[in-house]
Amino acid sequence: MKKIITYIAISMMMYSCNGQEQKGNIIYPKEKIMNTERFDTKRFENYPDVVSMEDEKKLPPKKEVLSDGTIIEYSFWDNREDDNKKYYTKTVISPPPALFKKVKDFYPSGTIQKESEVFMGEMLMEPFYNNLIVKDYDQKGYLVKTTDYTDFAKNVKIKLKDLLELLQKEPMIREVNESNKENLYVNFFDKEVTKDKITAEKVIDELKSNDCNGKILNAHSDVERRSLKISLDKDIWSVTKDMYPRGFWDYKINANTGKVLSVDYRADSRP
Repeated sequence: MKKIITYIAISMMMYSCNGQEQKGNIIYPKEKIMNTERFDTKRFENYPDVVSMEDEKKLPPKKEVLSDGTIIEYSFWDNREDDNKKYYTKTVISPPPALFKKVKDFYPSGTIQKESEVFMGEMLMEPFYNNLIVKDYDQKGYLVKTTDYTDFAKNVKIKLKDLLELLQKEPMIREVNESNKENLYVNFFDKEVTKDKITAEKVIDELKSNDCNGKILNAHSDVERRSLKISLDKDIWSVTKDMYPRGFWDYKINANTGKVLSVDYRADSRP
């Protein structure tokens, strides 16, 4: 009886309700699913390895901007592991407030090889490297597997997309503690504002611009959506907002309640 129950439990883990086989964070399709998207290999058929600025104007562009603001970037490389055959990549970057982009890799034939959903900022957690959902295809374009790397947050209530929504609502700073006040006085305001005048409102007013709206994340800014660095350690989200050249803002956020536990400012020493 125990063996039967164990078998049923394992079966339930391996098969989802939509008929797909799942093992851990990898989903295998039970039916053939084909992606017919292809890369136009002739576009870069005779593209030279070294291109002058003058010659580049005569060649197919490696970057296009669509009417809705979507940016498409093309690249290619010789794969040494496959007899130096040419492989291709197409990156699709939707305009703000999109926080994820699509990176598509293609076989030498032009058939799609891999499609990845990639965070626009930076995920400081190996081996994810910003890839959240990755779909792998065989050389005929049939889906082989889908890998869901977002399972790194499976043990907390505030998932990555929940966190990103929270960051768009949460003020950059609610109050200035003594440690931050001294740091802001010396490195942010260059001693031009007395310490007693340094408040959260004063800091936010100083930073507000077309990019910064006073929240931890302004998803409508292309600069800000690329400026976040995020990591998760047990039940604590760590978020760094890079506001070059005005420094860094570091946040610790409870990954189960969404409460901001700490806010710290760091001066910028970059040239």
